[in-house]
Amino acid sequence: MNTLRIANLTFREAVRRKALYGAIGMTIVFLALYGWGIDAAMREMAGDTGTAGIQRQAAELGIDTTILAVGQLFVAGLFAVSNIASLLAIFMAAGTIAQEVDQGTLYAIVSKPVARWQVVVGKWLGGAAMLAVYVTVTSLAAAAIVYWRAGFLSDKLPQGILLLIAKAALLYSITMLGSAVMPAITAGIVMFILYSVTNVTGLLEQVGQGLQIESLVQVGIFGGLVLPADALWRMAAHTVQPPNPLLALGIRTMIGPFMVLHPPSIWMGVYAVGYMAAALGTAIWRFSRRDL
Repeated sequence: MNTLRIANLTFREAVRRKALYGAIGMTIVFLALYGWGIDAAMREMAGDTGTAGIQRQAAELGIDTTILAVGQLFVAGLFAVSNIASLLAIFMAAGTIAQEVDQGTLYAIVSKPVARWQVVVGKWLGGAAMLAVYVTVTSLAAAAIVYWRAGFLSDKLPQGILLLIAKAALLYSITMLGSAVMPAITAGIVMFILYSVTNVTGLLEQVGQGLQIESLVQVGIFGGLVLPADALWRMAAHTVQPPNPLLALGIRTMIGPFMVLHPPSIWMGVYAVGYMAAALGTAIWRFSRRDL
């Protein structure tokens, strides 16, 4: 019960934070621009004769490439949602332990008959719940915009949302571990840099797979082992994107920056879950031995 009480308090505290309000404000702006962009893109595609390059070849075979473009637009929206949620997870988790230790607010909790592991797990549950709500609501909003204007709705959207929630929870867990061993601002900066670098290595892996450059693929795999957040994103993107009609033309290359032709294996997803559990467990162990 103590764990759930702390989770509830953490969720309420997260809802009151200015960082969340800022994220919500920017999300509303993004969704407005996203809706306008989707509308403009669909109007332009409706007037396109489709007589150039790949479109012409596809048209000759009776293949409609519109679904490919719509799918890319949808995945682009989820990409923005995922990154906003990731930054929110990092900067909100950075102060969950370190900042409260510095401010002395944890003394009132740990002085009561509450185990330290309950404090960490409760804070993780509350933060993860907040992130899950944010990811779910914003992902559904992006999906609704695309469905309203383009008529496309991925039948695997729930699985995609779950993977995005797992990505945010993973980053929250690792940043909590950083918050247990270093100052809040340091934990936030370190995680932001690590997240940015491994995003780049994930992109290099996709490029390497497309161009068959093994060294780039290995760089991406190494980055995924260091931090599997991008792997979860690519699994989510591949899950929700529509079937690729260009495969009928023998075209197996990335068309647009958000297409995922070679998603990580299911074992990378298992590794990410284990990584998250290990980070949370290490945070519990480290906090239980920390002097307050």
